[in-house]
Amino acid sequence: MGSRSDQKAATRESILLAAAQQFAEHGYAATSISGIAARMGKPKSALSYSQFRSKLDIANAIVERQLEVWKLLIERVEHADPGLPRLLTLLVSAAADARTSPFGPAAIRLVLESHEHHLFELPYTGQSWFEYAYAQVGEAVALGQLPPATDPREVGYLILSASFGVYEANKNGFRLVDPDRALRMLWTGLLREAGVADPAAIVDVVHVVALDVEY
Repeated sequence: MGSRSDQKAATRESILLAAAQQFAEHGYAATSISGIAARMGKPKSALSYSQFRSKLDIANAIVERQLEVWKLLIERVEHADPGLPRLLTLLVSAAADARTSPFGPAAIRLVLESHEHHLFELPYTGQSWFEYAYAQVGEAVALGQLPPATDPREVGYLILSASFGVYEANKNGFRLVDPDRALRMLWTGLLREAGVADPAAIVDVVHVVALDVEY
């Protein structure tokens, strides 16, 4: 029989895995403690409130777990050309990671909902996806990849929000949909509208960066 600490760690992991599935499929507002418990096949009373004080605590723990993966990913994409190629390489690699990560899809949806709808606030620290996107689009303007009059925040927000939207298979669910091909088609159109002379030249150099992370 495992130790008490081992059992507590296993229970915590079970809660996070069930919660990640609920958040990914239903979003933050529609996820409840009772729904997480039901996903685990347990009554609400079986969840250990000593581990998580609230639904927000659970959401934050999921994002913090995935944040470490994203930090590693940001380090790995530094070899890509700065500006748009680096930003898009990060996004396509995050999409690839989300295909195997039990926490990636939930963390992506939670970050987007927190930023867009302000229904809750994730108290994790670190550079946000949006700030990273704004910085890379600003670099793209400086490098001549985008017209001088481009607003980095507007274009960065559009690229990031639209890319996250690829995950939305239908209005009632949250499932992955051929992310690599869909993202490349999306970006080609967005970059053309943003004033990029040859969007294919940028999209063609975008590639998936392997993380070799075991889940």
